[in-house]
Amino acid sequence: MSLHIESTEEVLAELKRQRAKSLAAAISVSFLGVALMGLLLYLVNIITAIPEEPAVTVYPMEERRGEDPIKPEITRPQRPSSPHQKSEVRIVVSTATTDVPINNPEIDVEIPSDTFSEGLEFGDNIGFNNGKGPGGYEPDDITLSKRCDLNDRMKRITENGGTPQCEEAVVKSLRWLQKQQNKDGSWGGGGQNYKCSMTGLALLAYLAHCETPLSEEFGDSVLKGISFLVDQGMKAPVLSLVPQMNEVSYDHAIATYALCEAYAFCKQMDIPSISNLERVTVKAVDRILDGQNNNGGWAYNYNTRAGAHTDLSVTGWNVQALKAAQHGGIKPTKGEIRTALRKAAMYCRKTAMPDGLFSYQENGKEPRPSLVGVGVLSLQMCGSGSDSAARKGLDWMLKSTNKPFNWKANNTTSNLYQHYYGVQAAMNRGGDVWTAYNRAFRDATLGAQASDGSFAPNGFGGPGGNVQTSQNRHANDRIYRQCLATLMLEVYYRFLPGTGEGAGMAFNRPVL
Repeated sequence: MSLHIESTEEVLAELKRQRAKSLAAAISVSFLGVALMGLLLYLVNIITAIPEEPAVTVYPMEERRGEDPIKPEITRPQRPSSPHQKSEVRIVVSTATTDVPINNPEIDVEIPSDTFSEGLEFGDNIGFNNGKGPGGYEPDDITLSKRCDLNDRMKRITENGGTPQCEEAVVKSLRWLQKQQNKDGSWGGGGQNYKCSMTGLALLAYLAHCETPLSEEFGDSVLKGISFLVDQGMKAPVLSLVPQMNEVSYDHAIATYALCEAYAFCKQMDIPSISNLERVTVKAVDRILDGQNNNGGWAYNYNTRAGAHTDLSVTGWNVQALKAAQHGGIKPTKGEIRTALRKAAMYCRKTAMPDGLFSYQENGKEPRPSLVGVGVLSLQMCGSGSDSAARKGLDWMLKSTNKPFNWKANNTTSNLYQHYYGVQAAMNRGGDVWTAYNRAFRDATLGAQASDGSFAPNGFGGPGGNVQTSQNRHANDRIYRQCLATLMLEVYYRFLPGTGEGAGMAFNRPVL
């Protein structure tokens, strides 16, 4: 027997309505679930896409004494008028790749009480008895960035064979140099001769330590020094207060070298531009290009006539200036830097000797131990660091650098000019050559610094090996010697050691 339920039309209609409601509810729930899921995914994507706020480093400004140069001008943040006012932000740096000035470690130094001696006679070559000066650094943005970080700088000092005392000695030396700066922003004395080159040397020492116009302790000194050179470049065709002297090809080249580095810092580290800096720097580089002889070398007073007195020492200075200009992005109007450097390498090869020495002039005229570093470093800067001439020069340096430097005055074995170039060339090469040079110069140089930051008289000499006596030294000699010694101690982070043949300009390699 079966049971049948008879439904009325009203009941059936009610069932249909309930089914319709249930279906509608199910569909609504499904759509709502899909919508919620989509909204959740959307919110997740939005949150993921929001960039994090960059970390911000601020450097408080401190009131400084002294007048800023009237021209050229630099756009700078306002200084607080009172130390009790709220500090203003000097530089804002994001977590992106950045270059910032770092405060120097606090090192107490005594105020120097000694005065400059007088009476240095300039010979028939450059003043300071043929001393020609610093070689080697060519700025690139990666190296600048690394050099400006105190922790990284200390790391590179220790890894490359230095000690924390090297950093302390550099800071003491920069403070000593700061006290010697003239009111017009220049360095040097004994008349107008060589003020541009002495100012250039001092600026190179500051810039090597990443001291810029925005640095807290040394910013004003750097700005005034740059301003002095720029002002001179606006008034004269060369960077020299005595443009008629034969040695102008040193004076101008050293000052140009410093301006090229200053320009590179301002450009690559987003430092507000100094008026006319680029204009004067381009003009100065043009003068060097114009002054190169057909044989690839440079002569006294930028003489390009047939038979001009070209020599390796003058050439070395001008090569350094051009290399700094190349890496600073300077665009000259009188030729190509690359072409000029190729010609310069050709000239340097003509001064190389079979035994590793380099001669003062081409074809073996006056071979001198003091020019080996100049020849090797110049070849490295010209992109020819793997040439046989450079390798032989480095071999000679390795054999000849077997004992610590003798810093006693009048001692020809401690020719500071020779070893300054040699330190840079050895650091570029790395390996055994650098180990030997570092062992010879580091502790001897540190031990020669007085408590006021100055360096003891030294037989710095020149390419001829002649040494100035203590009776005929004056301000230019002291600034010259101070800057060479300082730049030697800064070599640990101005360069990266090479690792093999052809390492050449090691600072062109990425910094890891």
